[in-house]
Amino acid sequence: MTPARLLATTAAAALLVLGANSAAAQNVVQCESRDYQYQFCPIPANTSRVVLLEQRSRSACIEGRSWGWDRRGIWGSGGCEGGFDVVAYAPPAYAPPAGAAGQVITCESRNYQQNFCQTGPIAGATVIRQRSQAPCIQGQTWGVERDGVWVTGGCEADFQLQGGYAAAAPLPAPVRPGLIVCESRNYQYAACPTGRIRGAQLVRQISQAACIEGTTWGVHPDGIWVDRGCEGEFEVYAR
Repeated sequence: MTPARLLATTAAAALLVLGANSAAAQNVVQCESRDYQYQFCPIPANTSRVVLLEQRSRSACIEGRSWGWDRRGIWGSGGCEGGFDVVAYAPPAYAPPAGAAGQVITCESRNYQQNFCQTGPIAGATVIRQRSQAPCIQGQTWGVERDGVWVTGGCEADFQLQGGYAAAAPLPAPVRPGLIVCESRNYQYAACPTGRIRGAQLVRQISQAACIEGTTWGVHPDGIWVDRGCEGEFEVYAR
C-alpha cells in the first residue's frame, strides 16, 4: 500500500478581537487520511478549539473515532477528509489579579482527547475531586504548565490552583517500544493512552471480534483506539 502523505493547507485567517489584551485567530485546515491510513496535520500550539466545518470524503468523519485533535495537531484515519476550523487563542498580556491561589476549576478530557484548560500563571494544582471513571494520574493523564492544566485519556476532575509561576511541565513521555493491550468492552469504543507515539502494529488479536486497522482499531497521537469488540496486543513506536 502506498505510504500515506500529509495534506494540510491553511486558508486565510480571520482575526476576532475578544478584548483589549486578547484575541483569537481562526484558520481553516484541510486534513486527509489517504488510503485509509492514519494522518497527522500540525496546528498552532495555542489552539483552543477545533470544529469540523465540512466533510469532503465519502468515509465518515466522526470525532474521537476517525478524527481528533490535541495541542500538536489534528489526526485523521479511516479515510476521513475534511476542512477544520482551528481557533488559536492569544492569552492576555497581563497576569490575572492576585488571589488566584485556592481557586477551583474543572478540566475534562472529552472523548479521551487531550484538553488544555487555561488559568493564567499558576505554580501548581491539586486534584480535589475526580469526576471521571477514567483515572486521573499526575504526569500521565493530567499535569500543570505555566498557564493552565492539561488532561488526557478521559480524565475529568476538579483542580485547586496554586498561585505564582511554575516551571513548564512536560506532556506525558512516550512509552518505550513494547506491547500494550487495548480492549473494546461490550463492543464500545475505547481509547488506551500511551503517550506520544508515531504508530502501532497489531501483534496478536485476543478477541473473537475482528481487529481491522482503520475500522475497529487505529492510532491517534497519544494512544490507540479500538471499537466493535476488538481486543488485541499492540506494539507501539515512540516519537
